[in-house]
Amino acid sequence: MTRTATVWLGAALLAALALGCGGSPHADTTPSGTPAAGDDAQAEPGGQTGQAGGEAVPPDKIDEINRQLSRKRAVMSRCLALAVDNKELPKNSRGKVTVEIVIAASGTAETVHIVRASVQSKMLDECIIGHIKEIAFPQLPRSLETSYTYAFEAM
Repeated sequence: MTRTATVWLGAALLAALALGCGGSPHADTTPSGTPAAGDDAQAEPGGQTGQAGGEAVPPDKIDEINRQLSRKRAVMSRCLALAVDNKELPKNSRGKVTVEIVIAASGTAETVHIVRASVQSKMLDECIIGHIKEIAFPQLPRSLETSYTYAFEAM
């Protein structure tokens, strides 16, 4: 293949890719990022409120939110230890808790709900919700609804 043919083929592939994607880049406002093996928390895809009428939340803000939630893993593990110490859960408890969070444009958690839990403890749930409400999230162009999963294992 000649150099000119290679250039035309490359240009045709790029044009086809651009047409297949609608021709313009789309910002992904869904929390993403699968943690490395051994991590005990992960972001869950979550719907976003107000997306149709408002600005998209920049990917760097989504990443910052996920980092802040991830940094709370040790604190959340202490919530499990508290529930075990208070005999709400057995000593060898393990499981996952998924929280749904609505973050206001100001960066505060407007609402936090447990949406799925394989470990049942009122104390654990309240502890997790309380710590998430203390997080100072970044300011956003609009409110954002997302979810996050914490995995637990008591020793």
